[in-house]
Amino acid sequence: MRTFQRLLTGLLAIGLAHATALPGSAATPLPDIRGIYVIGQKFYLENSPMQGQQTWLQQAIASPAVDGILIDLDWTDVASPTATKTYSWTLLDSMAQLAIAQGKKFEIAIITGGTTPSWVFTPQPQGLGAAFSNFEYVQADKPGATCINEQLALPWDSNYIAALADLLQQLSAHLKAQGWYSSMTMLRLTGINTLTDELRLPAQPPSAMAQFPCLSGNLQAWMSAGYTQGKLATGWQQMLTASLRAFPDKFFNVALITDNGFPAFMPDGTPVLSPPAAVQQASAVLVSSLMQLAGQQLRGQLVLQSNGLVNLAQLDTTTISLAAANGTLLAWQTNEWELQGGGAACGGSRASPVTCQGEGEFSTLLMTGIYPQGSSGTNPLKASYLELFAPNILAFPTAVLKAHHTLLQGKFVPDDPPAPKPAPTPAPTAAATAMPASAPTTMPTPVPAATPAPSALPAPAAIPMPAPTSTPTAKPMPKS
Repeated sequence: MRTFQRLLTGLLAIGLAHATALPGSAATPLPDIRGIYVIGQKFYLENSPMQGQQTWLQQAIASPAVDGILIDLDWTDVASPTATKTYSWTLLDSMAQLAIAQGKKFEIAIITGGTTPSWVFTPQPQGLGAAFSNFEYVQADKPGATCINEQLALPWDSNYIAALADLLQQLSAHLKAQGWYSSMTMLRLTGINTLTDELRLPAQPPSAMAQFPCLSGNLQAWMSAGYTQGKLATGWQQMLTASLRAFPDKFFNVALITDNGFPAFMPDGTPVLSPPAAVQQASAVLVSSLMQLAGQQLRGQLVLQSNGLVNLAQLDTTTISLAAANGTLLAWQTNEWELQGGGAACGGSRASPVTCQGEGEFSTLLMTGIYPQGSSGTNPLKASYLELFAPNILAFPTAVLKAHHTLLQGKFVPDDPPAPKPAPTPAPTAAATAMPASAPTTMPTPVPAATPAPSALPAPAAIPMPAPTSTPTAKPMPKS
């Protein structure tokens, strides 16, 4: 336990040591983020429930129960396939215009990971020359899931971070030029992704190894790439810097994977292979430290969310605990177990989903997200927004309208976030088993990557983070 506590404290120290002065947002009111957002992906923009009808997205955004669109696109959806730092915003503009035409708002997620443009990796001067490595990834429990080989940028590489910073600056400038910037509420914090907009890196979870032995080389691949938790923390801090510089007066949300979302290493760089609880603990400590860094950097502007809302029995309590520990707002995206044509299920599992049978059952799912600890008492924990799939919005209009009204009750006070509580520390587990001695187990001393030259502006004073304390282990939820 003490080893993991030292890791958490050390990562926070590294991140704070390399924090960069950022613009403040006190002069500009933060947007009201509350409500229902329809998930806007290419499929829903381009396809209809039935031939001759408006598209899924056109119908859903017109609902009086819907407050905005999550514009959820791959980096390659907006980037030129060949021209460095060149973007076409056609898909993004189409979704933004749907929201604006209805007088509604939008948030944006640009997925990086496996959809990073090839020119980011192309050696200079033709490309940006970002360092990368290849990993195996699988969407476990998804029907028909197979191993996917992904070429991923090393998330601490200075050329990669510069490319991400440029993307965000160009996006911000485009929205302002179009006159749409004021309709944007939130930016999803990406940059550390695989195939989705959730915060994660390829790992080697014991629970998946029997079915997907291809994952067995991921920890070795990370060691060969020079991975350390300190380097990752430094890279994350620089991504936060870039995000806040491009969108100083917006909220930022991060979608968490709280079940083996990161490669499991000890503080000295030793990879953790077993037992499963020790592997999960190593990943959980890293997620906790990254969220503390984000909570400190984006104080009063951060939302933590889970992208797998199903029911009370399968509630992601780890994300709830992290939001409370870091004084952030909380939100949810429903599960996608019924896939594109069906959206969320109301029970079962990803492999065997149980379809929502009516308005009442779907309403229960939504209210579980809005009041994850119940609605009784004078000030119950309440989510700020829900992200829903278009098929569910159209199938259950009454339930969605009820959720919309519930979310918008009361006054939105963005400058008064919940006070941070002591951060949860995973409970002690059995001793970890390291890789065989033939594999390298020590990592080079972290060398901070160069940050793109900022416009130096004062930042709010750093807020001291509480020392980690031992608390009961919260329940993680596996997702995509």
